[in-house]
Amino acid sequence: MIRKRYIILLAAALMSVQGACAQNASAEVPRHVVAFYNVEDLFDTEDDPLAADEDMLPLADRGWTEERYEAKLQSLARVVAQMGEEYGFPALIGMAEVENRAVMEDLAAQEAIAAAGYEVCHADSRDSRGIDVGFLYRPDVLHVDTFRTVEADCGYPLTRDFAVIDGRIDGERIYVVAVHLPSRRGGEWSERQRRACVSQVRRMVDSVREADAAVKVVVMGDMNDEPHNRSIKRDLGARGRVDGDTHLYNPFALRRRAGRGSYSYDGRWNMLDQIIVSPNLVSGDVGGLRLCRIDGRAMGRVFRREWMLRGGVPYATYRGSDYEGGVSDHLPVYVILGREEKAARN
Repeated sequence: MIRKRYIILLAAALMSVQGACAQNASAEVPRHVVAFYNVEDLFDTEDDPLAADEDMLPLADRGWTEERYEAKLQSLARVVAQMGEEYGFPALIGMAEVENRAVMEDLAAQEAIAAAGYEVCHADSRDSRGIDVGFLYRPDVLHVDTFRTVEADCGYPLTRDFAVIDGRIDGERIYVVAVHLPSRRGGEWSERQRRACVSQVRRMVDSVREADAAVKVVVMGDMNDEPHNRSIKRDLGARGRVDGDTHLYNPFALRRRAGRGSYSYDGRWNMLDQIIVSPNLVSGDVGGLRLCRIDGRAMGRVFRREWMLRGGVPYATYRGSDYEGGVSDHLPVYVILGREEKAARN
């Protein structure tokens, strides 16, 4: 019965996004990977007197040495390189849990991805641990007109600022907000914080769309909530189907119903990391920039390789204070943007 219900929901979703671009055998159509990745405590080994980074130093209990830092950079670069094997290096990667601009520049300089020519958008936030949200982007694909951070107005304790890019891909305006919402620790209080943050993001999205109806909007991040939770479904107004021009589209809602996830807790998968888009990225004008479904595969994808897992779950860098040596306790998520001369058939 559950399987039958899922098939019905999937069919409805496919029908609702029939304008999405599909694989085209007639020509080389550019595809652009847009991703989000919580990279789990990407810290350098230097003490920042303005941040509580004392546990990520060489002489700390965690023993965060230069060798471990370099190993993590190489592993993260390997993930990014493999994400780009089909359609080229990702055009844009939102990242959570980066300490500063320097660690993002060190990542961009890794041999495995140096050819992408990534540039960095980052600003220090008010988070007490000193972890921020930022972007790596390819300037040959994405032209960044402005980058800014917005303080999250969701009470105390202070959380990560929102990172915002306003730019252009293939000449079309795209507005991207990356977030790392408050942890689920804290129960009802932290839920109120997340809902306040998400409501603020929705106001930002509404404001930019009211000023420019053609703008393509992407909201990405570690939401610390699932697609069906109130913060995402109600406050952000993100649904697993295209429902007019009011609601945003969440391609990861169906992935969650199918049992997929980006993070595992107590042996259960959670889809905490999501990329959510404005409806005109699904059902917009023919020939415009839109989400792609390639070879019938899902629009919202979780990137995973066996080497990124341990015991079937994300291979973390740390478990508590114990060094595991993995790449991250989250898996990256991504979508593909492209164009088509005519609407796709599903």
